[in-house]
Amino acid sequence: MKKTWKKITSLFLSLLLMLSMVVTPVMAAEAKDAAKDAPSEVKECVHNGFWTDNINLRFEDTAWLNAVNSVTVNGTAYTKGTINSFSSDTNVWGIGTAAGAYDSFKALQIASPSGITYPLTMSITADGYKDLTVKVEKNGYDYTASVVANKQPAEKTYTAEAEASAHGVVALSAVKDLKEGTTVTVTLTPDDGYELDTIRVTGENGTAVALEKESETVYTFTMPAENVSVKAAFKEAAPKKIELSGVKIATDYFGNAWEVSFKNAGGYAAAVTGVKVNGTDWEQTAYSPSAGGKYYVNTSDNKLVFAAKDYSTTPVIPVLKSGDVITVSAKGYEDLTMKLVIDTDGKASLTEDDGQGDPYQLFVKIKGTFDSAITGQKNYDTVSGASTGGANSNKNSDVTVYGALVKKGEEPKASDWEELDNLSKINLNGKKCSVSIIPDTANGTSADCDSGMQGVYMTISSGVTLSGIPKDAGNYLVSVSIEDMQGRTAVSNTLPFHVYTGEETLAEELVTENLKHYAGGKYAWNIMEPWAIKNFGSNVEGEKESVRVPKELAAWFGSKSSGLYGYLGYDLAWKEVEKGTIPQTLYIPDGCDLTLTNMKVLSSVRIVVEKGGKLTLNDSVVQGMIDVKAGGTFSMNYDAFNEEFTTGASICGQLRLEDGAVLENAAIYSHANYLANGNLTDRTTSEPVVTATGNVTIKGNVYIAGDDAGSEIGQTALRVSNGTLHLEDDAQLVAYGGSGKTLLYTDGGTAIELDDAVIEGNGQVTAIGGDVLWGNGGNAVSGNGVITANAAFLQGATASSSRHAAPGQAIDGTVYVTGPNRHMANGTVIDNGDDPLASLYWKTGIDAEAPLDQFVTEKVTKGISVADIENQTYTGKELTPVVKVTDKDDETKVLEEGKDYFIRYEAPAERAAGNGFSAAGTYDVTVTGIGDYYGTVAKTFTIEPKQDDSNNNGSDKNNGSDNGNNNGSNDNTLDNNGTDSGLNNSFGNNANSNGANAGSGDHGTGSSGNNVSNNGSNAGMITSGTTNADQTVNGTQTSDAATNTAAASAVPKTADSNGMILWFVMIALAGGAWTTIVCANRRRQ
Repeated sequence: MKKTWKKITSLFLSLLLMLSMVVTPVMAAEAKDAAKDAPSEVKECVHNGFWTDNINLRFEDTAWLNAVNSVTVNGTAYTKGTINSFSSDTNVWGIGTAAGAYDSFKALQIASPSGITYPLTMSITADGYKDLTVKVEKNGYDYTASVVANKQPAEKTYTAEAEASAHGVVALSAVKDLKEGTTVTVTLTPDDGYELDTIRVTGENGTAVALEKESETVYTFTMPAENVSVKAAFKEAAPKKIELSGVKIATDYFGNAWEVSFKNAGGYAAAVTGVKVNGTDWEQTAYSPSAGGKYYVNTSDNKLVFAAKDYSTTPVIPVLKSGDVITVSAKGYEDLTMKLVIDTDGKASLTEDDGQGDPYQLFVKIKGTFDSAITGQKNYDTVSGASTGGANSNKNSDVTVYGALVKKGEEPKASDWEELDNLSKINLNGKKCSVSIIPDTANGTSADCDSGMQGVYMTISSGVTLSGIPKDAGNYLVSVSIEDMQGRTAVSNTLPFHVYTGEETLAEELVTENLKHYAGGKYAWNIMEPWAIKNFGSNVEGEKESVRVPKELAAWFGSKSSGLYGYLGYDLAWKEVEKGTIPQTLYIPDGCDLTLTNMKVLSSVRIVVEKGGKLTLNDSVVQGMIDVKAGGTFSMNYDAFNEEFTTGASICGQLRLEDGAVLENAAIYSHANYLANGNLTDRTTSEPVVTATGNVTIKGNVYIAGDDAGSEIGQTALRVSNGTLHLEDDAQLVAYGGSGKTLLYTDGGTAIELDDAVIEGNGQVTAIGGDVLWGNGGNAVSGNGVITANAAFLQGATASSSRHAAPGQAIDGTVYVTGPNRHMANGTVIDNGDDPLASLYWKTGIDAEAPLDQFVTEKVTKGISVADIENQTYTGKELTPVVKVTDKDDETKVLEEGKDYFIRYEAPAERAAGNGFSAAGTYDVTVTGIGDYYGTVAKTFTIEPKQDDSNNNGSDKNNGSDNGNNNGSNDNTLDNNGTDSGLNNSFGNNANSNGANAGSGDHGTGSSGNNVSNNGSNAGMITSGTTNADQTVNGTQTSDAATNTAAASAVPKTADSNGMILWFVMIALAGGAWTTIVCANRRRQ
């Protein structure tokens, strides 16, 4: 039993040994197959050694070098060790450092015995790498090493053959040396009109090889381990279809041609055999066409080309347009049918033909007005250009053409409309756009009437104008017909056009039936028709050629375009205007607030603004007179709605403000000397642009400028006569004398002329003399009067020294400025440089307002003090109260009347004009500072009745209490042949008006008495109380201070009536008096 067990164990071990012998080589082979490649090249071979034959090999793969585990040389296994040039050990290999040709390197080294036979065959193994065999050869002293490739058994290859086929070509990517598993590509090229029917690949043993389809003409198969053949059959192809989504249309760079391109259809254009448009054959040309009916095939770019613009002189077939149906025939393709659509933005596209033609519809409308015309009128619209566009210089038409392009069946929305000009998206064919003018038979115009006018639609500017000479009076209708470049057409609405005879009257036309009615009951004459009315007729009872406008009329337009005027009246010789023989009157009645816009009112017309009426001039010219009555208001160049000043209106005649009139927010300037009186050039004037008589009110800001000098001096801006010009709170009155700059040597005009007048109120008055070139500078204020306004800015104009011209004065005459804030300066003389006052002047017609910020005044700080005036007893002689005025802060400084102050007297309240001096009484004396002084001081003095009646005259010696011819019985009556016994309230030359104070005591002789006119000086400056020519107050300031002082010195002081000697003493004292004497004359009745 034991022996049996041993036999079994021995058998088992033998089997294990046999299995290990079988498995080990297999595993080694698998490991070898999985090993990495060894280096394929020896980079360098270096030989050295004294006692041994050493070889040093250089490899790039250092990882492999580090993995080397055995080396066999010529069949002898070498032992790993250390090698150097001086060692004597042989049959050794190792890894060390060797010196190369250029550097040191890590080397596989072997040490062989001297005299070893070359070449050496080295077998090298490395962990994880395939085995490597290196052959080292010796040639003299040169040693080289190379890798010996392991020989592999040759791999078997096969062939592929493409059999010939009818109607097509079969091509293979490779036909020989094909290994098993190689991919072969089959490319099929059918003849024109054919396509692949079947294809198969068969092995030489009859085995079918699978095909993969890459495209309609490309297949692939994998090469089997045998030769194969490929066979394809072709059949006649069905026509191909071009997908419309791949067809695009666009214009060329210049916009002259349509180019149709075909995406994913290469060579399609070359296959084109014909083109039809809307069923009509078009001709193929050899070049890009310039007219309809032709096309060009661009084979290099695969495009069809059509004309987008027609350049032929006589078009027969139009170019492609929206809605056209294009049919293209091509060999091997189905016919391609498509519709051209050009949308509202002008963008073109190609769509399926739905049989509906162009999907868009064109609309047109005209908006605006045609101004009426008058038979025989010339230059209604002066136009340059033709129907394709142009410019106009005299345009009475204000009509615009609008168009809209929308889908059929839709109405245009507001956002769809656009002006049809050169910028519009709708591209019009100007040659086919026209204007129609036909009689309006529905409104009574005969169908055979001829307007005499032709319409022109300028597609560049979208405007419609009329040309020709109006012929038959009547009503006409104007419309526009248009056609765009796609052939779409439209006809507009109509607008009225009226031709008048020119003999119509204002009374007939200015009726509410012809006016536009607005909410609130107001009316507007939107455009005056006819545009020129020379005849007035009358709607005013008892008057001829007089028209009173409806009080509800708020706006009157000559036109709606600035610079294009309506005309009212006719040219009247200026001398007739000056005489006041003005034949036509336009009344602005109570309750009417009328604005005239774009009107020329000629000199035959006088405008009267009645009480409660208001007139505003806007962009209009008045050649004649405007009279504003009490309670009437005038404004000019002012937009009340927007509360701003404007430009454009001028007065070439005169604005006359009567007592009680109001001037409110007005920028007034004149062209009287340089704008013709209609067609007449018979006017030159320096008379004021504006006159104010009596009490007139200024509201808001008022600017007035006279015209440049004509044959006279510059025009005066404003004259105020015999009354008061009142400035409301914060009002600004600015006046400029007319300049002297159009002609070289004319003088500047005066800004404000005062004629016995006062300017007062809590506003500012500014007066600037007219500027000049070489003449005398204009004055700010002239005449006689008082300016008591809160602020006054008075500036004389500059003059040039080159012609010894005189500068303008702030005040020329007897004018007193008493307000608390003042600037008063005379002009200066300059040497032809820039005018230092240039910034003060208003550029009329350019700047809407004068430069208010330049008119800065200074507050007057010096005051006056007045001593008490002693009472006197009437003696029958002239009485002269003594008024002493001094500097308020320095009472030793006695002031000068006329220079530093002036005096105003008021008679007793119980005295009335015409009663004479019936009783003595108390007089009020008011002293007001002027010049450098400001303030007012009131004093009183009394004239006591004379107790002694020894000089009383009886009734037989009195020539009358009213006219100097009555011999009254009153003992106190003096001889008086004047008619007004109150104190005089006038200035200057008016001081001796209304009769002189006649008589020297007891006898009314009618002599001039002691009344003093003072050669135009202010005689008393009495601005209130009862006018009395018999009570002249002497000694006031004139333009010559020395003269006034002398006059004052000549007047005696009146003392006790019983002391005659004192009279002579007082006369002597007066000759050297340092106070100013004011004489008050009074006679006892």
